[in-house]
Amino acid sequence: MAEDDHEKPLLPSKALYGAGASQIFADSLSNRYTNLLAVAVGATVSQMSYLSAAKSLSGNILQLLWGRLIDRHGKREFFAVGRLLNGVILAAMIFVRTPEGLIPLVIVASICVSLAMPSWSSLLGDYTVHSTRGAFIGKINAVSQVGGLVAMVCALLISLNEPAGTTPASFTWVLAMAAAMSVASGVSILFAEERPPVPGKGRHSMSEVVADPRLRRYLILNAVYGVGMSFSWPLFPFVVVHRLSMRVWQVAAYSICSAASSSASQRYMGGLMDRIGRRPVILFSRVAMSLAPLCYALATSWVHIILAEVIIGIVMGAWMISEPTYLIDMAPQELRATYLAVNTTVFGISAFLGSLIGGYMTENFFVVGGASSGISLGLLISAALRFSAGLLYLKIFETFSKPTRGALA
Repeated sequence: MAEDDHEKPLLPSKALYGAGASQIFADSLSNRYTNLLAVAVGATVSQMSYLSAAKSLSGNILQLLWGRLIDRHGKREFFAVGRLLNGVILAAMIFVRTPEGLIPLVIVASICVSLAMPSWSSLLGDYTVHSTRGAFIGKINAVSQVGGLVAMVCALLISLNEPAGTTPASFTWVLAMAAAMSVASGVSILFAEERPPVPGKGRHSMSEVVADPRLRRYLILNAVYGVGMSFSWPLFPFVVVHRLSMRVWQVAAYSICSAASSSASQRYMGGLMDRIGRRPVILFSRVAMSLAPLCYALATSWVHIILAEVIIGIVMGAWMISEPTYLIDMAPQELRATYLAVNTTVFGISAFLGSLIGGYMTENFFVVGGASSGISLGLLISAALRFSAGLLYLKIFETFSKPTRGALA
């Protein structure tokens, strides 16, 4: 039997599902629309690369600190504080009309979300055991993703009658809803259960943590992949806003398709991991993520974006389940938040570098022949980087073994 199958998991409550759904509601709106808001208020390609880089770095650089504190002091309070502060910052974005004013708020909002992220993932570990971890995380993620689906339906209904063209005012109600639901998520989590911290534990040195060869190899691969993946991040909004001239309701429409396919796939992916292992699903999610920039580069209609987002939703669903499951598998109970935080910190730093490189190269070398063709070239390069780096995940260790087969592989 796997090492944590003797633990009696906590029983999930409505408060837990409510916190998950409301945080995804808020993050779905903010992730989709803050970058588009930046373009709408006049951000250039360089400014978008700085925005993406700053968002990634600020959202991850402090996670190691948060993870250590969470492992020592508990999860719910940190999650609540992060979500409440994030709601306040999202509300402040409603009044911003310049890129220079928006970027600092995005940085602060990302720091607040980073406080909640390891808290949430670590908390899910309290409700699982090794042999059914994938299925449970798949279930709660699927239910939570309904929050994202509802968020986009609301954005669609609100924006259907907006005047032609996308302006900063187009995002007012979207940001207001995101702010309110972020606060609701922080309040809801206080009514959920958690396992108390293990006394005297969670004080391991970082050298001890990264001495785990499984974690160390995964961190190296995530660092490489993060650069390739984030190369395209500053470029997506220009396809949406400038080339295709999409309005807020159209963004909501394709986001609904993405959220629906992600929610539908996560229940299946979770059970699949408990049958075939974690590594095949991780490999699939990384390699198939190359389809995102490829589809955006070739898109000539917003309908193409809808079709692409259906596929991307499935792939993203596999990612959202496989990574926390894999990390919780290998982490001791008293270090789960630390393992999760170390991983996101490494990925965040690499994504910071990738965003800067992608934005710089696109603006200074690719847009010479025309802005639209330059953006497409940058996206195609990112697709190639994602695919080749994704194949490297063949080298990660497998952490899953069926209970009848004994200890962890």
